[in-house]
Amino acid sequence: MEYKFKYKRCWLWHTFKVTGHAYDDKQNKLILYFQNGSIREIKKWTNCEIFLGSDWAIVTKKSMEVKVGQVIPTSYI
Repeated sequence: MEYKFKYKRCWLWHTFKVTGHAYDDKQNKLILYFQNGSIREIKKWTNCEIFLGSDWAIVTKKSMEVKVGQVIPTSYI
């Protein structure tokens, strides 16, 4: 499942459709994973700002449901 990964460095926003991401704190970089198996590394990650929308929350919820084997109820305020 894919979601939009949006980040800003300085004043410029970048948007990617990814299947996952992970932070490497030892090298201060964020790794983006794409549907076709490729990856992208964003160096100096602490200098960036991130925006993850509701599509990321839905993907995360569905992933958790697969792991636990049951539906996880959600409530919207």
